[in-house]
Amino acid sequence: MRQSLLKSLFLLLFTGSCHALEPIRACGGDSNWPPMSYISEETKSIQGLSVQVLKEIFLKPTPEFKLRPWARCMSEVESLQGSDLIMSSFRTPEREQKFYFSRPYFNLTPAYFFARQRFAQAPITTLRDLSQYKVCSLHGAATSYVGSAASQIESGATNYLSLIRKIDRGHCEIVVDMKEVFLGLSKIGVAPFDAAHYKILVLPETQQLPLHFAISKRHPNAKKILEMLNKGIATLEKNGKLKQLADRDFK
Repeated sequence: MRQSLLKSLFLLLFTGSCHALEPIRACGGDSNWPPMSYISEETKSIQGLSVQVLKEIFLKPTPEFKLRPWARCMSEVESLQGSDLIMSSFRTPEREQKFYFSRPYFNLTPAYFFARQRFAQAPITTLRDLSQYKVCSLHGAATSYVGSAASQIESGATNYLSLIRKIDRGHCEIVVDMKEVFLGLSKIGVAPFDAAHYKILVLPETQQLPLHFAISKRHPNAKKILEMLNKGIATLEKNGKLKQLADRDFK
């Protein structure tokens, strides 16, 4: 049984890394969330800051990575069906009921984008302004950073190209997500957030949001995995490697 094998998963810690009998299995959203986790067009492999951080912490064997629809990734980890932890997760009261969260390893900036053809000037000066427009986000995404407007957000789209199409067709006027993700999607050519047609702005009255790894509270080794994640992230912060990885992925 997989669970019985996991009981002997962790052998020792060495300079903030662990040597495991079996690889940690991590999942992220398949809509591509660069620079955190995405499919490289060059190598067809899963890349990104979250991936590199886990590879630094869990040295051998190399962790296994897969991208799933975001809701499915969370469900797999919660129910112990195929993945041990979630990459690049925001910490919310709802999620805290089901998951343990590592210490943060990066911060992202809440932002919104819109079509220049629709708005000549920035339409949002306070979060309350969002209630005047058709606002969309990715399916399963945490949007508590927009406050009370979160309940009015349409979240049927499962990828960013669908969100752009909704903007182009007028089904949505504004899309909310993270500034770094919008720029990352443009950088790797997954979504055409070109400056001639769209504008990306930081959402007013918001603060940067920390990212965590999340482990199901039902996982038999949840506390041990959490301890190793936290020690590993702390070591990467102390020796400067975390900043090096972030600088490389967020150029």
